[in-house]
Amino acid sequence: MGFILKVDGGIDLGVETVKTVDFSVDTPKDSNAKTTDIGVTLKVTGKILTMLDDGTEGTVDLALWSMIPAEKADCYRNVMVQVTAAGQVVREYTLPNAFVVDYKELYDDTEGVGTFELIVKQKKDKIKTTAITGGYGA
Repeated sequence: MGFILKVDGGIDLGVETVKTVDFSVDTPKDSNAKTTDIGVTLKVTGKILTMLDDGTEGTVDLALWSMIPAEKADCYRNVMVQVTAAGQVVREYTLPNAFVVDYKELYDDTEGVGTFELIVKQKKDKIKTTAITGGYGA
């Protein structure tokens, strides 16, 4: 299984970087009926690789995006995650107005590689624009 993460602004992380994807739809646990208070969250984890030949490394851009304040329109971006297996797109999640809830980088001197954790949510008033597709050739 492989994962691809694309974020507007030139962030493009592939199967060598992204290791896990967790998609969730959150509703209040104390509700006795279906509610309009729904949240859509994507959690992506992966490796922080060394710089590429062109001097870039995509997780740097994730860290910079996470620090954009709410007053700037650029804090909301289109996020697409593809889950592929055996040449098929199992799922493709698109959050067109996502913002960073949490971003972490962890480093360990035993393995010599860093890891990242990115948590994004879809803007609440744009939940209906979230797209979930799949079942087609990669």
